[in-house]
Amino acid sequence: MLNGDPLLRRVSEIIDRVDEAGFYNFWISKLMHESKIESQKILIIQPFDGYHSFNLYHMQPAFYLLLMGWCLSALCFIFELLCNRLLNKRK
Repeated sequence: MLNGDPLLRRVSEIIDRVDEAGFYNFWISKLMHESKIESQKILIIQPFDGYHSFNLYHMQPAFYLLLMGWCLSALCFIFELLCNRLLNKRK
């Protein structure tokens, strides 16, 4: 559009709204998906921009590591208390 056109402001506003709503990304991903189906090939590498739902099952190893860390720190604390008491009895 030419500079100074009365519709330039409205067209720019519409383009901004389409961009902010994510329609362009949706259209591109839809075209990529359709081309993948048409070519009948499945890619092993998938883009990281997709949505993935994580639940507690996926976080289970992290909770196990957290529990092991708490147990180890509790054992170290008990060991320090016992060593401190034994050293104080010797004096």
